Amino acid sequence: MKKVLINVFVLFAFFLLPNVVRADYEAKFIATGTCALRANSTGNCFYSDTTFNTLVNNVFWVDTGDPVTVLSSKTPVAAPTSGNGSECKTTFSYVNVNTRNKNYKGWLCTDNLHIASISDELKEEFTKAGFPESYWESLAILKEAHPKWKFVAVQTDLEWKTVLENEKGSKSLIQSTSSSTQGYLSTKTEHYNWDKDQFKVYDGSSWYAANDETIAYYLDPRNFLIDMYVFQFEYLSFNEELQTVEAIQNLLGTAYIGNFSQNFFDAGKKYDINAVFLAARSRQEIGTSTTPTKMVSGNAFNYTYTDSKGKKHTTTFSGYYNFFNIGATDGQGATDRGLFYATGKSADLTSQSTTYGRPWNSAVKAIEGGAQFLSSGYISVGQNTGYTQKWDIVGPKYYNHQYMTNIQAPTTEADKTFRTYASIGLLDFALEFHIPVYKNMPEEPAKLPPMGNPNNRLKSLTVDDTAVEGFSSSKMSYQMVVEYDKETVKIGAKTINSAATVTGTGNVSLEVGDNPITLKVKAQNGDIENYTITITRKEAPKEGEIIYPTIEEILKKAPISVRNNYIVDLTLETKVTDFKDKILAASKTAFITVKNGGKEKTSGNLLTGDIVTITSGEETKSFTVVLYGDVSGDGKITILDLLKVQKYLLNTSNLTGAYKEAADVSKDGKITVLDLLKVQKHLLGTSYISQK
Repeated sequence: MKKVLINVFVLFAFFLLPNVVRADYEAKFIATGTCALRANSTGNCFYSDTTFNTLVNNVFWVDTGDPVTVLSSKTPVAAPTSGNGSECKTTFSYVNVNTRNKNYKGWLCTDNLHIASISDELKEEFTKAGFPESYWESLAILKEAHPKWKFVAVQTDLEWKTVLENEKGSKSLIQSTSSSTQGYLSTKTEHYNWDKDQFKVYDGSSWYAANDETIAYYLDPRNFLIDMYVFQFEYLSFNEELQTVEAIQNLLGTAYIGNFSQNFFDAGKKYDINAVFLAARSRQEIGTSTTPTKMVSGNAFNYTYTDSKGKKHTTTFSGYYNFFNIGATDGQGATDRGLFYATGKSADLTSQSTTYGRPWNSAVKAIEGGAQFLSSGYISVGQNTGYTQKWDIVGPKYYNHQYMTNIQAPTTEADKTFRTYASIGLLDFALEFHIPVYKNMPEEPAKLPPMGNPNNRLKSLTVDDTAVEGFSSSKMSYQMVVEYDKETVKIGAKTINSAATVTGTGNVSLEVGDNPITLKVKAQNGDIENYTITITRKEAPKEGEIIYPTIEEILKKAPISVRNNYIVDLTLETKVTDFKDKILAASKTAFITVKNGGKEKTSGNLLTGDIVTITSGEETKSFTVVLYGDVSGDGKITILDLLKVQKYLLNTSNLTGAYKEAADVSKDGKITVLDLLKVQKHLLGTSYISQK
């Protein structure tokens, strides 16, 4: 089937014929011009109305390959013969464009709307080239816009899943400076702390390991078969007709490195490497500052190494340059590592390498040396595109010989190259693109994950304002039992990340038996995690049946604190009768005894060492009372307690059990001079020992 573009006369006839139903239809846009209303644009204007003086907000142009919907609600209008809109030679159609999940309506040149299927000729061409069908549509659009372009399928013979698996981790970093892009970051244990909501930084202050979906997106060549990104597949040999000094100057603009446009051109020619690519790579690595940054200023830097005897030596160097960040491996001090590479010296400074024209003690030598490094180190071994210099799919040691860790770098560089070529009219030349094909690729191109923070974990979970026992942010299921008379509970929860939301909290009615309660925690990026609490409400007691609560339930209701089987948090001079009353108020069926030295106590105060035994039904448990500071077990803190702690520290007397616990007044698990000082200050009245 032949490829057909919308014909203006057919369109007019279609809309004027009687009894013909007008309908919307889908089309793909082909950018063939520039937008006069915006500088440096890469496609025809997207006009907001037929006066052709204003552009559609946020989408002032549409790029080659972008899908649009041609709307039948408005009839195409003739393009003006001069001024804005005259770049179109026939009519403008009213279309809808969906971008960034929003719809925008306006007028596009009808000539640039491609609506027919792929021609038989192109199908044959792409099949012979070795491209799977999932590549065809995008390539056909590019071919329509640029008939002279040549697309070469590079059969990697590598499994898609294998490549993806080997590119994970610190090999593939992405920059994130706000929560909106945290959805692209890896949340694997080695890259992310869920409880602190903190990602591991791998370089600088904002470079993190990308997650699997994001890596897959940037690895999948089919996502970048449009004008502005396809240049990451451009074959990087030198072409003097295309790679002019003017093109390089246009790319670098007012950047300081633009002063060396002629040198980039000469280096490309000398080492048979795309000169515009060289300039784009330097722009990516060095930036667009109008003043020389440390890498290209020749300013001093320090180098430190440790000799065989463990002695450190520091030397100051100056007058060295590195226009491509070669040797500036990720991490702190990367710039100095790159400049030291430029010196060519060995780590111990005892020898000098002259490879790639080192030392790079002038800007020209650094540019030429960098070009030679890229040509011999990458181009000559088969990594002859910007894509393969990031993703080492060439071998022989796959996935290791990679120029950068930034997974977005090939796309960024491609965009700069495309804009440069477009601005000086080079897009109609016979360019060649080498595009990888993997085995068993997904049928559809990989997609980016949703944006936003991914943390969908809880920081706390409560029932009736009391923390759920055993709570952990990574534990998703809990169980608890309540008495028959408990008809409702109040569920509370807080998220770790403030942008996350949680549903399922509040008052919940309980039926007799199991009541599963699910809380849905939705992260900012839309990911959902479910926490479940199953609350079992006991059955109603039978007539005459006595229900005995557990001792744990009695202590909780009283409330009485138990730590390591010690009853703690009591006040000095707590009466035995008052303590028993608290237990009985929690359960009338409980039985309690307090003993000291084997003798039961029915009056007086509780003392360190008292044994409290509680019985509820068939369950019996014993606990030992601890009053911090009451080391002697007389219920008071006196000079005798101070002496006992002192003798323990001097190893002249020993403390065990509750008495040793009572001596740990700082509650840090140890008895030290700090505990002695705390007892002393208590006796002096300058500070008091807390039982809590």
